[in-house]
Order: sequence, then C-alpha cells, then structure tokens
Amino acid sequence: MAKNFVRFLVLLTALLFNTSHAASNMMNVRIWVLSACRFETNGDLIKDFGNLNNADITIKNVVPIHCTNGTNFRITLNQGLHANGQQRQMAQLNSSARLPYSLTASPEQGVGTGDRIDILLTGIVKKTDFQNRPVGQYADTVLLTIEP
Repeated sequence: MAKNFVRFLVLLTALLFNTSHAASNMMNVRIWVLSACRFETNGDLIKDFGNLNNADITIKNVVPIHCTNGTNFRITLNQGLHANGQQRQMAQLNSSARLPYSLTASPEQGVGTGDRIDILLTGIVKKTDFQNRPVGQYADTVLLTIEP
C-alpha cells in the first residue's frame, strides 16, 4: 500500500507541475486619427508666366492636397518676398525694378474627405503693369500653407 501511495504522489506531482494552463485577458485597442493635411506633390511649386507679350497674362494650375476626413482646412498665401503693402511684386534679378501681379487659391477653405482635393492657383500679370518695365527676368517666392 505504501508503494501505491508513493506512486500516486509521484503521478499527482507530475500532473500538477507538467500541466500547462492557459490564461486570457481582455485587451483594448485604440487609435486617434488626427486632423492633418498634406500636399500631394513633393518639392517646390513653380508658376511660370512665360514670355510676356501684348496682353494680360493669366496662368492656372492645380495643387492637389489630402486632408483627413472631417478636417477643416484653410489655404493661405503670404505676400511674397517683394510685396509693396498688399500688392505682390516680382523683382527683376540684379535690379530694383518690380512687376506687380496677383495670385489666388481656390477654394480657400473646406472640409477634407480623405480623398484628393484640387486647389486651383491663378496668377495674373496685367499688360498695363508690364508694358513699361525694363527687359529681364522677374521672380518672387510665395509661401503656400494648408492649415488644418
């Protein structure tokens, strides 16, 4: 009987220490989707009016953006490097000559859908502004910003 009892204790010990027990617990998973916007294109944007002739020059191009769904956004353009008050001006390289121009973005504000949104940039140089300017190249740098 003592032999059987020892066998029983050895078997019971083996069962208690060699048996694996599964454990489980609940885990919550979360993520916060933040309001964010980005330009679809990388690098600088270039608006080239080309060669001026005898008429007003209007150029248009699209800048695609993406904003997370439900994000209110606003597009702003600063006045550039050579503005005179609220009037944007391009500066002639290596001279003090200036050439007024206008630049607008449309839409200026909206709500993101998560899909591409096309922002139309329109630049205008009027004939009356360039007809008496010195010959040469004119340029300016404008900061285009998306604010979510």
